[in-house]
Amino acid sequence: MNRTRLRLKKQRVPLAYLVVRAFAFSVVALFLIVHLAELQAAEPRIRPALIGNGPSALINLIDTKKLMEKGQRDGLLMFTCYVGASGIVGDYLIYRETPGSELLKKGVGDSLRACRFIPAIYNGTRTDVLLAGTVVFWAADGRPHLRIYMNQNRDDVAKGNDFIAPQVVYNTVDWPALQYDPVLTKAKVYLQNGVLQLSVTVDANGNQKDLKVVLEDPPGFRFGEGFRKIYARAKWIPGFRNGHPADCTFDYVIYFKLWDRGFERR
Repeated sequence: MNRTRLRLKKQRVPLAYLVVRAFAFSVVALFLIVHLAELQAAEPRIRPALIGNGPSALINLIDTKKLMEKGQRDGLLMFTCYVGASGIVGDYLIYRETPGSELLKKGVGDSLRACRFIPAIYNGTRTDVLLAGTVVFWAADGRPHLRIYMNQNRDDVAKGNDFIAPQVVYNTVDWPALQYDPVLTKAKVYLQNGVLQLSVTVDANGNQKDLKVVLEDPPGFRFGEGFRKIYARAKWIPGFRNGHPADCTFDYVIYFKLWDRGFERR
């Protein structure tokens, strides 16, 4: 009996120890909550998808030295790609490459499949977007040079302006209409793909103010009318000039693909 009481006595934990331990746990928990709140507060409410400068950034995966060694000379191309909330690229399309840019096109395509962007943020949440960019390659003094612009405006690219064009929030576009909208019936019957050159105006809050069809090729398939309906309620990550949201009008190219021909996948 005495041994049993002695054993029980040794197992008792002083009340003061329990109080101190509970207090310490509360302090740690409070610290974690405050730290999490600070991290959340540090996240911007809105941010475009960005190239970044890490080892998996698009700009760092394109081997410019190898391109020059293989014979690539001055070249330019444009691309559009889907960037998920994780920053990984899904489908992409490369187009409007200048003559002699085959090596550059392959290098950019391979790099898009392997790269990771800094994800876009919309209303405080990481989100999927479609972004458009321009890649310019040139050689000078025996050295290769590469610039990637996050827009396709001719003047902004020519001047090297710090401009990130608006990026459409993917889930705000009426994508099902591509298959079911009667406006596009003729294109579906004839299995006709096409391209649209649009001029889009978006304010600093990401609201679409205007969408004009500049070019429709081929004509007669009502691509412009159809895409105006599909993008009617679209929301955008606003354009950023010199690091700040800004009202802007920008060039926006849409390749209408009823079929997957021309789109590349990871």
